[in-house]
Amino acid sequence: MPLPSRREFLATSATIVSLQNGASPLARAADDNPDIWGRVILPQPHDKRPFREINVPQWVQDTTGVGYTLSVMNSAERKVAAELGATISEVGFVDPFFAYYDSKLLKRRSPHVPPERIEKDIAEYAKLGVRVLGVYPPTLQGEVYELHPDWRRVANNTDEIPQVDLKKNPSGGMLCLLGPYGNFFIDVLAEIVTKFPAVSAFSFDGLHHAGGCYCKYCRANYKSDTGQLIPKRDMESEAFRKYQHWADRKLEDVIRRAQNRLKKINPDVALVTWTTNAGRFGHFRDIPRNMSARMNLLFDAPDQEFWMDETNRGASVVPAFGAAYVWAVTNHRVGFAEPYLMSRGNPYGKDSFPAHEVERRVLLTLTHGAGPSIAYAQPEQLKPAIASAMREVKKRKRWLTHKSPEPWAAILVSDNTRVFYGRSSGQIEERYLANVFGFFRAALEDHLPFTLVNDWNLVTDDLSKFKVLVLPNAASVDDRQAEAVRKFVDSGGGLVASLDTSLCDEFGTPRKQIALADVLGVDHQGTAAAPKPGEQIDENFARTLPPEYWAKRKGVWDFKRVAGADSFLESQKLADLIGRSTVTFKGPVSRIKPHPTSRVLATVRAKDDPKSEELPAVVTSAYSAGRVAYFAAGLDAAYYLTSYPYQRLVLSQAIQWAGGGLPPVQITAPMCVHAVTVRQSKAGERLIVHLFNDVNTTSGHGQPAEEVPLREEVLPIHDIQVTFRGYAIKRVHLEPGGSALEMKKADGKVEILVPKLDVHAMVVAELE
Repeated sequence: MPLPSRREFLATSATIVSLQNGASPLARAADDNPDIWGRVILPQPHDKRPFREINVPQWVQDTTGVGYTLSVMNSAERKVAAELGATISEVGFVDPFFAYYDSKLLKRRSPHVPPERIEKDIAEYAKLGVRVLGVYPPTLQGEVYELHPDWRRVANNTDEIPQVDLKKNPSGGMLCLLGPYGNFFIDVLAEIVTKFPAVSAFSFDGLHHAGGCYCKYCRANYKSDTGQLIPKRDMESEAFRKYQHWADRKLEDVIRRAQNRLKKINPDVALVTWTTNAGRFGHFRDIPRNMSARMNLLFDAPDQEFWMDETNRGASVVPAFGAAYVWAVTNHRVGFAEPYLMSRGNPYGKDSFPAHEVERRVLLTLTHGAGPSIAYAQPEQLKPAIASAMREVKKRKRWLTHKSPEPWAAILVSDNTRVFYGRSSGQIEERYLANVFGFFRAALEDHLPFTLVNDWNLVTDDLSKFKVLVLPNAASVDDRQAEAVRKFVDSGGGLVASLDTSLCDEFGTPRKQIALADVLGVDHQGTAAAPKPGEQIDENFARTLPPEYWAKRKGVWDFKRVAGADSFLESQKLADLIGRSTVTFKGPVSRIKPHPTSRVLATVRAKDDPKSEELPAVVTSAYSAGRVAYFAAGLDAAYYLTSYPYQRLVLSQAIQWAGGGLPPVQITAPMCVHAVTVRQSKAGERLIVHLFNDVNTTSGHGQPAEEVPLREEVLPIHDIQVTFRGYAIKRVHLEPGGSALEMKKADGKVEILVPKLDVHAMVVAELE
């Protein structure tokens, strides 16, 4: 009998009769507990109070990952998992059909779970030193679905309540967390943590609103809050985009109230739960979004499914991005990712999964800042590989917690741009994500130290830590964010931006002119299409960004540098690649008019058509004390979608030029090496440089759209040089193992050499 997937397993291992009115006064009226909340985060539309991130309990900060599936293991197997480092694992309390305990709220007790099951599991976990992660599927519950039809989610713009044959589908369908069921959901959590004080955290599979709801409660609440009716589901409609913000705020408020309620019972109880994020790329492309990225700040530690099959771009740069992004949405505190051990996703399975690939996926996760979770229940042939990989994590645990990025370059990943500018699940990769992935890939391959940041990080305090800010086609920027960027550059920060940056507001509605025109040194005049010979370029600019807008963003161009000795495009590396000739660029182009003080470094014109109009492609300018580079040609998107090596150099050199020169930590290594620098302030101050060998010895041998990383061997990398500039360093050692690395000090820099990198190592520099 095949083992269940983590999703299948959680859905059946973790049920509700409801209160007749479905609303607990405590759940509705709980006041914020100031002791559990941290700093205020940038407001979003429909906020009714300051939005604060949750203060993460100490035990969560000390946790490196979650060990799943212990609840379906026997005692001997659990003991092995605990010895390998599992410090928290799930215990089911509610599933889509039943409750597993005597609940005053949920009357249908599971006939399949013995009455003593939960108490026995809790006692055994305690003996092993494993914390209890309580499981409750929050939007699927058959009993509630049957008894409270008005709590059902209504997916379409109708007054009709969905009807389900509960004999054929006993779980019913999705419930709406934005109304009375959200209050009831909180009551069940409070009941569990009161009845079972050993519960340390909760996990929910599918804590989202699925893009919104038209139930009677959502209709009434939206009308009360805005005076408007919920519009039909249409991302081209500004009214619906405004409604999506409202639905996001309502769901965030459910989590805020849950945290207040639960932490009054136990201040250390946490939400360590599944999130919709880039680790499962299909989720990241969902539009309308199921939850806001900001909601992750209300979790003590979000965990993401980390899929590396062909449908989730497993052989691309996307998995590395996914691990970095789940850490970023926590404000670089605590986030987890579970690498799924699937050989392919269509069909899903572990057929012929190499043991070595387990270690690769686990160590890739921790390289980019996430704690590697793992499902310990695996086929027999993979159990030794799981054990080996988790021993590797255990060796590194001392260096994995209480860390923060070492700031130099910040790359924005804008959730509002993704949803309200991208607008289409099928097209979002090309419309926006490709821009982010292009800069991410270029910085990764050239080993530039960079940090992924979010919409809410576009504030003065957060930006002041960085030397340079990268805005890859960051179209949806509100006025406060634009002003923060302006102040950052005015104070000497560097800026690199592309295409439609600041064209739209927080709802994705275009402005008459980009908000950062003065900073970028250009006026935006719409899109440019590469015409066929004899055709005139369309100069009309559709202000509502309809589907036709995106059709214009296609074309093949000739890209040409404009001669200039002091241009960052005049590097020897670039000359070696392309000389002085024109080169092909395939991608989007914005039509712009440079300001008189701006300088055009490169142009584009229609491919092989010397009579066509020559358009500015790369523009630089000075804004007060800061340097600005703007890409009217989307070389960032191109470097992910239709890449040429010259594009990496152009993007990387723009970042370094805007940042004022070489970064403080410089890595000399092949492009397959991922280098991530973090600072750890625990028992001393230190820098930790993660080095990950991403070589796949069979990469590129298969059909590109079907390529999957199933690595069977390691190809070692030798003699990696790490240079630290401007740091007072006492000693440097290589972990795991603790071997000392010789330091060469000269001219304010420290150089060390890593003689050999197999899969992963950490260069640890102890600071004075």
